[in-house]
Amino acid sequence: MNSLFALPSSDPALLAKARQTAQTFADPLRMEGVVGIVFLGAVARGYFDPAADIDIAIFQRRGTDLPLKDKFYHVDGFEVQVWLSDYEDELTSEWDMPRRWTYAHAQIYHDPQGAAARLIDEKVPLRAEERKWLVMSGLTLSEWYVNRLTQLWVERGSLTSAHHMVDQGLLYFYDLLFGLNDALVADMKWRLYCAAQLERLPERFAERIQEVMLLRAFTLEELHRRRDAFLGLWEEMKPAAEAAAGMSFAEMLEVV
Repeated sequence: MNSLFALPSSDPALLAKARQTAQTFADPLRMEGVVGIVFLGAVARGYFDPAADIDIAIFQRRGTDLPLKDKFYHVDGFEVQVWLSDYEDELTSEWDMPRRWTYAHAQIYHDPQGAAARLIDEKVPLRAEERKWLVMSGLTLSEWYVNRLTQLWVERGSLTSAHHMVDQGLLYFYDLLFGLNDALVADMKWRLYCAAQLERLPERFAERIQEVMLLRAFTLEELHRRRDAFLGLWEEMKPAAEAAAGMSFAEMLEVV
């Protein structure tokens, strides 16, 4: 784990207590009509601190009457959030990227017929065409925002907007990195942290990305410094992106 993005606040004792609370909450729900019970979030990922809560997904057969009247519960000092859905609906529904990323780290607690595991195996994986699009759009749009739209806003007279374009471009750059690592894009609040843990990254990624993020003042000099710092990262990943997409940057621009 990159030391600059480490999470020292994780508490093993609190995690153990949270897992026990999750199991105690879920046990009475292991009943007829419940296809699967899945732990999500901090409990499943193995990271827990005082700001974390307990997320439990329950897949039920349509028409099942469960003793659940609310979505949020307070148990043993924890907030427990329940995600209840009909299994039949999930079979045909589209799962967006944040949800797929969440379930990629899921811990199955109750799955008597293996149906929950099969559902997750079907819905979660990143498809080849998605990976290629993340790479192509990540490479082209990050450059467009940081290298081109910044200049446009300088010409329009708004340095604040120009600096904002750098921030927006970084989000597309993270898409590129996740795509190159054949990984689902992390939920927004975890995106930078998870990107920093990827295997295929620019050299000294943690230090260099902070240089791009750093904003001392809304000046033209700062904008050029941030842009140049970003383009160094971008140029380093460009050959890998072209190889992964099977086309040149110029060809990607014609498609994205």
